Amino acid sequence: MKAATVLLLALSAYLAGCSDDSSEPEPVLVAANGVTIQEVAIYQGLKRDLMLAGAVTEGGVPLIAGRDAIVRVFYATDAGYGGAPVIGRLEIDGAEPIDVTGKLSSAPSSDGDITSTVNFVVPGSLVGQTLTYKVSLLEESVAGSADNPAARWPSDGPQSVTVEGPANTLRVILAPVQYDFDGSGRLPDVSPAIVEQYRARLKQLFPVSDVEITVRAPIAWAEAIEPDGSGWDEIISRLVELRIEDGAPDDAYYYALFNPEDTLAEYCNQGCLLGATLLNAGPPDEGDIGLRLALGLGYPEYAVDTIAHELGHAHGRKHANCGSGLAPSSIDLAYPHEEGQIGVWGLDPATLQLYPPTVTSDIMGYCPFQWVSDYTYLGLFERGALVNLARWHEPTHRRRVALVSVTPEGAEWTKTTMISADLRGRRAVATIADATGARTPADGLYYAFDHLPGGLAFIPIGDGAIDSIELQIGGARHIVRAPSTQ
Repeated sequence: MKAATVLLLALSAYLAGCSDDSSEPEPVLVAANGVTIQEVAIYQGLKRDLMLAGAVTEGGVPLIAGRDAIVRVFYATDAGYGGAPVIGRLEIDGAEPIDVTGKLSSAPSSDGDITSTVNFVVPGSLVGQTLTYKVSLLEESVAGSADNPAARWPSDGPQSVTVEGPANTLRVILAPVQYDFDGSGRLPDVSPAIVEQYRARLKQLFPVSDVEITVRAPIAWAEAIEPDGSGWDEIISRLVELRIEDGAPDDAYYYALFNPEDTLAEYCNQGCLLGATLLNAGPPDEGDIGLRLALGLGYPEYAVDTIAHELGHAHGRKHANCGSGLAPSSIDLAYPHEEGQIGVWGLDPATLQLYPPTVTSDIMGYCPFQWVSDYTYLGLFERGALVNLARWHEPTHRRRVALVSVTPEGAEWTKTTMISADLRGRRAVATIADATGARTPADGLYYAFDHLPGGLAFIPIGDGAIDSIELQIGGARHIVRAPSTQ
């Protein structure tokens, strides 16, 4: 097991009182002499201090009920420690103690060395709405040895920590696209093994107790999907419709996957778009139900990071300013760390890999070696706390709209469709002209793409025949002619 090779003290479980020889007395344990606990931190992906220099610390990265964690105990030793094996014990209220055993190092503990701390693997089932804990570094008592309060935290009883986030599940519905523009009927790989890779990556980075992924029936697609983003807006608009047609639950995020060529090298030989969505930034608390969607390439080289990045946009997150090719308008100016760094230490509870704060970049940027920053994690937490609780949504009120694709070259009426009347977003001012020349003002909705210039506008048109729509977006005026068949 990988964890066993890196955890201090060999991390083989030490079970107190498990001897079969009932005649042997239990060893008497005391807090180890010459040992001082200097810091206690918990990681559910990012570091949160519980104690530092003998004082309780509060706030920081939010904790999530039901989410796996690692508790690290930072220590120092002096001449009073004789090098005997030490038992690290984590006591969590309502559970059996978690014990690990081995020798301590004479070198001080450090953030960047996982073997320099005493580490406890805490299953999510032990993380409730309150985490009441105590840690001790113990040794067998010998004649004359006394208990050392400095090797316990707290020294006089357990410490309770409020867990800010309730148990919650991120639900994703994968929508494989059957690409038939070239006659291949090509499908992305959505086998159980690949789906598990998506699930594991999302669980690493999103502040959730679990991730649930299901795969819907493929979407037949006969139109071109070009590397420069041409044709991507059509799939996005189809996902908007699918949420309604499928009667999707409110909290589900749709994600379309497609492979327009056999390999990434063939498709991206001159550069390409990896993923896209409509930035779901408003309302800022929950976003828009109808825009909980995204899409991306299904090639294994980038697919697992792309789904995390694009679903971040679907949670309302803009770009961290790291990497080339970022549109200035897509950058989050409030991002607090230079060059898109994550800002605090990261640690994957499943693999025990550490992510240093100044050389690791945020998943919402374009730089390599990615994890999640405290800033993005908090943003995802605030959105997920209001969304990731299953509530079924079957829209009963729909309206007929013109779907207008807006690009730097102009605007085009791409289709007429039905959308939920509850959809909300940025206002798009429009004037509708019918066949008689009569003009009627209309309030539409506009959503900008995250990785493409322009966006999609939904203009309500009622049931009558339309000649054209005059649309104003970002100070630009567009005249959009209706197709012959609406």
